[in-house]
Amino acid sequence: MPDPNKESFGSIEDLLSYLSAVESTVESEVERIADSIDAVTDRISASLRSALGESTWFPQSKLIPPPSPPAALAPSAGYLEASRGWSSRHRAITAAAICFLGTGAFLIWRQRRANRTKRRAKRARNGQRTEIVVLAGPPSAPLTRSLSLDLERRGFVVYIPVNGLWEERLVQAESKPDIHPLNLDVTSPSSISLTIRKFTSLLDPSNAPRYPLRLASFILLPQTPSPPVSQSILNLSTNSWSDALTTHLLSPFTLLQAFLPLLSSHKASILFLTPSNTPSLSLPQHALENVVAGGLDAYISTLRRETTSSGLTNIVRFKLGAFDDASDRDAFKMALALRHENNDSSNGTMSAPVAERKGKRGTPLRDLHLEVFDAIVGKRKGNLYVGRGARVYDTLGKAMPDGLVGWMLGLNTRKGDAHATRNRVDEGIQEGGSPGWEKVDQISGEESA
Repeated sequence: MPDPNKESFGSIEDLLSYLSAVESTVESEVERIADSIDAVTDRISASLRSALGESTWFPQSKLIPPPSPPAALAPSAGYLEASRGWSSRHRAITAAAICFLGTGAFLIWRQRRANRTKRRAKRARNGQRTEIVVLAGPPSAPLTRSLSLDLERRGFVVYIPVNGLWEERLVQAESKPDIHPLNLDVTSPSSISLTIRKFTSLLDPSNAPRYPLRLASFILLPQTPSPPVSQSILNLSTNSWSDALTTHLLSPFTLLQAFLPLLSSHKASILFLTPSNTPSLSLPQHALENVVAGGLDAYISTLRRETTSSGLTNIVRFKLGAFDDASDRDAFKMALALRHENNDSSNGTMSAPVAERKGKRGTPLRDLHLEVFDAIVGKRKGNLYVGRGARVYDTLGKAMPDGLVGWMLGLNTRKGDAHATRNRVDEGIQEGGSPGWEKVDQISGEESA
């Protein structure tokens, strides 16, 4: 910077640079003087405050409190802390969510573990089969065939009661060494006595002292009545009632009564497999099916109470819904072909576990196979629901008022619409919600077409 006392400014730029230097110098000096004054003022005020605070003559209320130190900024709460705070404020919702998620996770884990568990019947040390199961169901029913094949694959010896040469050929057509027909005519007391004596001799330990056979379970599949079309009570004849009650109630009860002494001596389990969707709602135009289902309910309840002291404590009722019939149509067609070959028309209807549905799927039959095995070995007891819609329809039929169920079924609509609505409900139940029971003549017509 040029000195103004020694030389003059040569140009305006030199003058401007000199002025800017003077300005910066003045600013720095002023700031230094201000800082010094502030420091001296702070020391004087601190000394006065200290002197007045220690004195006894100055009122303490007039003293200005010293400034508090600046508070440190708290770190922002993380996700875990925020969740913990929300949970503490909403304890009821948190408890409900934990119960729901925990129960769901436990059920899923238990189901997966049960599916991974190998289920095999007990055998002798040399591999011989020792567990016998009596599968009392129509040999022409795909459900009977499916269960018999699965039980045989798991190590059981399966006996299926038959009445006539045609049913015996149905059982023999499986070509399985451990699936046998059991000739038994429920209408003949002498035939029943003879068959039971032979079967008792088969189970006699003296015949196989090292590896005696044991009756493990009696599985009853009562055939459900199926009229060609839905009929009201007014249109049902006396012969229809007599045939339905004799075929679907009296015959199964007579068969089970003949085996009860053997079942009691072997502490075997008794399994009832019956469709439940249609009877649960007590659908109109299905009087035969509803009455048969009601009779089975009363019989099973009475049997449980009467056999408690005799050792028959494992009486299981399966309420069946809809199942996937991907593999059942072949079995039904095979039964139909054998029937036409023998020209046997004594059986008016044949039962199928699932009706042919239009693109709708039910529960896989494997779930039923696993539940049946667990019930045979005593792991499952009481009433079991297997199949799509079984538990839902049963709950609706028990919990909902009749008027509300009737409104859902379309019974409170106009007369013209009510008939159409009942037909749609009937088709929906049969196609997607419960086992359908088809007539052989209808299937025959489809095959010939």
